[in-house]
Amino acid sequence: MEHEHVAALLDFAATIDHRVRPTTPQHAAATITAWTTALRDVPAVATAVGWDVAFAVRGYYERKGGDQPAQFRPIGPADILAAWAPRRAELMSRHVAPTPAADPDDVPAYLAEIRADRAAVSTGRATPVEQRQLTRRESPEEITARVTATGSPIPPDAQRELALYRNKRNIGM
Repeated sequence: MEHEHVAALLDFAATIDHRVRPTTPQHAAATITAWTTALRDVPAVATAVGWDVAFAVRGYYERKGGDQPAQFRPIGPADILAAWAPRRAELMSRHVAPTPAADPDDVPAYLAEIRADRAAVSTGRATPVEQRQLTRRESPEEITARVTATGSPIPPDAQRELALYRNKRNIGM
């Protein structure tokens, strides 16, 4: 989350729990900085999994039953992280990493693209890709040109037999 999101979040939490309200402007700035650092990988909103950090804050204070930490201490970044963890796991379980556009022989670039994709999904900045791609992001013309340039993996004898078979089917024999 960004500084502005954290400031709004803390302001919202302070309306529910007076213990969250900072005592001085310096304390407020330090708190916002600390929370921003702790929550840098948590989105303010992630519609793909129905996440809104304000609902997590409210849920912390609405808990009923045996576990009621809100009565003993104000909300902290760990509580937000704990609420985000199952949503993050859901996003990542649905995500099938697409084939990177980088050349697989360029290992650092290839891995960097995979890591960036996973980081974007796990932080809610990108929606999960739920179906594997059949090919890289190439058009059929590009694929044909690449196969023509590299040569066919089908042996020449088999290619001739396939051509004869195709001709017989087209002629109607």
